Amino acid sequence: MTRSQPFEHLPIRFGVAAHAVADARQWRELARRVEDLGYSTLLLPDHTNPQLAPIPALVAAATVTTTLRVGTQVLCNDLRNPVVTAKEVATLDLLSEGRADWGMGAGWLPSDYEGAGVAFDPPGVRLARLRESVSLMKALFSGEPVDHRGRFYRARGLVGSPSPLQRPHPPLLVGGAQRQMLTWAGSVADIVSISPSWEARRFGDLPPAISVEEGMDRQVGWIRDGAAAAGRPASEVELSLTALPVTVTSGPVSDADLARAGAPHGLDAVGAAQAPYVLVGSVEQMAETILVRHQRWGVANWVVPVEVVEAFAPVLRRVLG
Repeated sequence: MTRSQPFEHLPIRFGVAAHAVADARQWRELARRVEDLGYSTLLLPDHTNPQLAPIPALVAAATVTTTLRVGTQVLCNDLRNPVVTAKEVATLDLLSEGRADWGMGAGWLPSDYEGAGVAFDPPGVRLARLRESVSLMKALFSGEPVDHRGRFYRARGLVGSPSPLQRPHPPLLVGGAQRQMLTWAGSVADIVSISPSWEARRFGDLPPAISVEEGMDRQVGWIRDGAAAAGRPASEVELSLTALPVTVTSGPVSDADLARAGAPHGLDAVGAAQAPYVLVGSVEQMAETILVRHQRWGVANWVVPVEVVEAFAPVLRRVLG
């Protein structure tokens, strides 16, 4: 397979993916600490399991910080009405003084749907609903009257308010792993978060169909195809990875370390060493790995789990100089 051409080498930045916290004070302290350590963005998912509701929590984080961006990774479209969600996202952008990232997803966790009593439709239906929702929300962000009668949603003579500070809208983040989702994301999103390739992992006794690097090549190619089909330059799309696991070691990495890191992803030690989203090693090794993957694929936006926010900070400082 021919290696895909990398995306534009946008400046590297780092974010933190958070979830459950004990109380309001701990959440505010986390937001301040994330900013102080040099991270660019604080992100929250959107699930029915124990966690803070993303929009109000991100407003609270923005009020105690000055440069930190706050965003959703990602809002579950099927649990939300796009008219109401557009108002909430615009409000977050306004109250954060233009520091919001707008992350949207088609929904993937069955327990979210079961707990909320919402039908878990096939992937194609969920993606179709997401595409229509994003299109409607973009229209509402424009400040112009919106009349929309689609397959899933309706709006009549509605003007979105408040207006977001970032124009034409806060940066849209879309994540995915498969061809249909990533191609569409490349056509509409400002940030595309790439999930691990299904083809490059082991399922039971079934070996991976392709290598991890080939899987990433394909995914980047799908995003590029989507951007080209929409007439967009690749420089308009920022590639993002959520690194998991992230293990900072004090010495050289062993095959056993890599095997443990790769196991949840269906990868052996060799696959884990190649996987763009697995970070295991010393501060120096991790920093070099991030720079190599930035050069290879153009991945500029690196998100780490909140549990390693302190341990990973030296890597961040080394990469950013």
